[in-house]
Amino acid sequence: MKIFHLFSVVVVLLLAGCNGNSIPTNLRLTDLPTGQLRNMQMRQFDQLDINRVNQAVIKTLVSLDFQIVRVDNLSHLIEVIRLENGHIMQANIISISMVNHGTTVRIALRYNQYPVTSPQVYQEFFDTLSRNLS
Repeated sequence: MKIFHLFSVVVVLLLAGCNGNSIPTNLRLTDLPTGQLRNMQMRQFDQLDINRVNQAVIKTLVSLDFQIVRVDNLSHLIEVIRLENGHIMQANIISISMVNHGTTVRIALRYNQYPVTSPQVYQEFFDTLSRNLS
């Protein structure tokens, strides 16, 4: 009987310890709705050759002063960084070929680990990419 009471006390203490406010209620890094951020990050292009799209993406990133960190030709993922005023801008770009519908490019930009929410930054990337694809 003593073991049962001791076990009950330990369980109650463990549960009480887990009931703290140490877990943030909002884990999002931005107040921008996810759908709106995704719309800024994605564009579809008529180009069917995904390798040509990826070459244009790399050319675009280099012209925007990014340094290529990794290119994965199998998954069509490109990782890049750029230093700005002592801070790091990172980007992951993925290209997805849509059979007979072109290629979708998504760029996810982070500045000091926080998502970039400025539409102008994404617009600059996609405008330059469009020129490099033509």
